[in-house]
Amino acid sequence: MEKAAWKKLACVGMIALAAVFSGCGSEHKVAVVDYQKLEDQSPKIKAIQQEITDKDKEISNRLAEAQKSGLSDDEIQKKVQSAQQERMIFIQSKQKQIESMVQSQAGAIAKEKNIGIVMNKMAVPTGAVDITDEVLAKMDGGASKAAASQSK
Repeated sequence: MEKAAWKKLACVGMIALAAVFSGCGSEHKVAVVDYQKLEDQSPKIKAIQQEITDKDKEISNRLAEAQKSGLSDDEIQKKVQSAQQERMIFIQSKQKQIESMVQSQAGAIAKEKNIGIVMNKMAVPTGAVDITDEVLAKMDGGASKAAASQSK
């Protein structure tokens, strides 16, 4: 029984050792993207955020008109719930659009640079390659290249 436990322990040790050494020599296999910087500097993301703001105003105006029209409290409550659901669906679709845009560009850059994984900059303390400026430049075309080089 004791012999089997030692074999299992030795096997686990060998696997752990292999995992440690397999990471040695692999340089820059993890990259990060600063989503906050993308939100602050990308014209495309700012345009999507403006669409969300415009939709909020449209929904608020519709609800204000409904309240002025003399509907009952139940009808107004139904309209409010419907508007909230519409707003949530719209925001989620726009967030997915932004996420898809960033992921596709980050994926292309990762493939070019032979990077294994791209993560949010806030999730990785240190030791990764920051590809935010490249994602920004690819996502928005040439317009952001000047802004990206000025921020350095």
